[in-house]
Amino acid sequence: MNKVIAMIAICLVLFGCNEQQNMAGLSEDNQNKSTQTEYVNTSGLSFEREVDEELTNLDVPPPEIPEFDFSNTTTEDGRLIVYYFYMARCSACIATEPKIDELEAEYPDAVFLRYDIGTTNGSYAYKDFAAQYGLNKSQMYVPQVLVNGMIITDMFNINESLEGVIAEY
Repeated sequence: MNKVIAMIAICLVLFGCNEQQNMAGLSEDNQNKSTQTEYVNTSGLSFEREVDEELTNLDVPPPEIPEFDFSNTTTEDGRLIVYYFYMARCSACIATEPKIDELEAEYPDAVFLRYDIGTTNGSYAYKDFAAQYGLNKSQMYVPQVLVNGMIITDMFNINESLEGVIAEY
């Protein structure tokens, strides 16, 4: 019994209850103010601002989402464009990377555009690419290469086929 009384006394001290408050630690005034929340500032700092004013007075326009056009197979000066979609942590992409680097060095007249779909810009590019070429969800994975209107998927196909497509051009 003494333990129960001691526990109640500790709760009353911890929660700031007095004899006018109920066991839940709420006074009748606080029960009537259920929609208001009182915050205790323990840092000693205080400031006030109206959030609604801050949000309505924004002078900065929202960022524009970039649009990508993958219908170009060559640059304006006639160089072949190789679009390479990958993800930095993808093991198949990591295994494909040396071949892409080798082909880029071997064919300096080709333009290699790399898109890491793990980045914001790369993900927008890949979504536009998928939409423009009608890829469904089961066809959307990396690594993928778009070259001369042809989509080459899978590290084995890229490693074995890409050089032939570039060399034919």
